[in-house]
Amino acid sequence: MDKNTRQNEIILSVKGVSKAFGDTKVIRDLSFDVHEGEFLTILGSSGCGKTTLLRIISGLEIPDGGEIFLAGDNITSADPNKRDVNTVFQNYALFPHMNVFDNVAYPLKIAKNKPQTAEIARRVADALALVRMSGFEKRFPSSLSGGQKQRVAIARAVISAPKILLLDEPLGALDLNLRREMQGELKKLQKDLGITFIYITHDQEEALNMSDRVAVMKNGRFLQIGTPSEIYDSPEYVYIARFVGDSNILPCTYVSENTVKFAGTTLTVREGGRGHTSGDTVFVSVRGEKITVGANDNSSTVNGVVDDVSFSGGVMRISCNVHGTGITTLRYGLDMSVSAGDQLELSIPPYAGVICEKDEDV
Repeated sequence: MDKNTRQNEIILSVKGVSKAFGDTKVIRDLSFDVHEGEFLTILGSSGCGKTTLLRIISGLEIPDGGEIFLAGDNITSADPNKRDVNTVFQNYALFPHMNVFDNVAYPLKIAKNKPQTAEIARRVADALALVRMSGFEKRFPSSLSGGQKQRVAIARAVISAPKILLLDEPLGALDLNLRREMQGELKKLQKDLGITFIYITHDQEEALNMSDRVAVMKNGRFLQIGTPSEIYDSPEYVYIARFVGDSNILPCTYVSENTVKFAGTTLTVREGGRGHTSGDTVFVSVRGEKITVGANDNSSTVNGVVDDVSFSGGVMRISCNVHGTGITTLRYGLDMSVSAGDQLELSIPPYAGVICEKDEDV
């Protein structure tokens, strides 16, 4: 069976799952499917319920309501060791008294149908080769770097070939450069293994860089689930636009389909799909990199006063005040001189913005 065929099959179904701790509702009637071989990232701020959801899938928490199906089997109340699911934790959870070989071999050694010694050795070697840790078999965790510990934890998690690998912010303890390096390694590893990954993080860069789909979570619910480009380019809620990427939220007056008024200027935008009436106040998300300085053909223009200019590598970040609304434009290359107090003409191309819904009640 080829990969495209497998990815059309649903490996995990979460149906109406809820969980509360005392009076606090952590997961709220949540339903979604995950496809075989998919890399799904659950993205959300601390306290949104993503770790609790992972613990429910792994069997470490039992939901108050709803059901979970793995490869068609109802595992809602199954013990963790009865689920074909493994977890990689942020703190790696390696056994300090075991060397790398024994840490990775541990799931096989305690398995009900324990493989022969030679088979264990072969599978450990294969798992370590996948994560580029061959030759470290006799080393102990105390002598490994953070990135090396993370690789060993992944090798141990995949050696028994689980149907799903759950990853609970596994890169959170790494420095920025190593975290970015490991993002690429994790994505390549997932493709090589063909195992379904469910990854949780609060880091938008990780979510956008690695995932086949991203589910943005808030208050125990998914606000939106889609490809990284869908989440970034077409956020359905103001919260998503602000949380993922660098976005301007423009308060506008709805005129008609694809047309709004902002600061006395008509903008052509994408309709968010909720339906609005002429005269309604709506909120339009426009990414900073889509707004340019100076007039452009076919673009709408607004006038602003520069509040601040900052630099990040080769990117100039210009923050302006446009009729009381803050707008930031990103200029790639340091080829112009701008200072606070300068007046600028800003251009917003057609369909650069999308109408988003307010989400205070979500």
